[in-house]
Amino acid sequence: MNIKDEHIDSVCSLLDQLVGNVSFKNLFTGYGLFHKEETMFAIWQNKKLYLRGEGVLAIQLTKLGCEPFTTNELNKRFVLSQYYALSDQILRSNRLCRKLIILSIKQILERKLECTLRKLNRLKDLPNLTIKHERALIKVGITNVAMLREIGAENALVELKKSGSGATLDFYWKLVCALQNKNSQMLSQAEKERLLKKLNEVLRKNGLKGYRKLDDE
Repeated sequence: MNIKDEHIDSVCSLLDQLVGNVSFKNLFTGYGLFHKEETMFAIWQNKKLYLRGEGVLAIQLTKLGCEPFTTNELNKRFVLSQYYALSDQILRSNRLCRKLIILSIKQILERKLECTLRKLNRLKDLPNLTIKHERALIKVGITNVAMLREIGAENALVELKKSGSGATLDFYWKLVCALQNKNSQMLSQAEKERLLKKLNEVLRKNGLKGYRKLDDE
């Protein structure tokens, strides 16, 4: 028989107020707390809130007095080394708590994206890109996903411009979004303007003419 924890609704509600779109699911080791129903960033167990963190974030959590999740009282063999019990210092500050949760969610999403891109090798398998885009990139020496990730969308367009291989803004939007694993049609006007500024800086550093406006192909 599964008995619901008396505090989980309140915990979920408080976290929802901090970052929005928070829900929970019953797990075999407590309750998983999810952002937008797909990113599990925390666990609630035995009246403790454990936040997921790796690398720099894990070090930051440790310095703030957070203890790592070492054992599950119901299953001594079950360990979640990437989760840290939030200290009173953190729980007393909504601002600090929110900041750390956002960092955790961002880190998880970046890991997922990295994992997804690592599984892909052919450029045409990336979102937005076709065999036509792949051929253009191969002509300038960018032969696979790993190379595109390393060089970045801006420098890829620099090489395309130098070779005269169809370096349009539309191609740039597609490259940027391909490396984010999302549809380029989802880019907003504000995002395009920010990206255009970034692209123009790189183009001019390489002695190339920048784009004057969004529709300047």
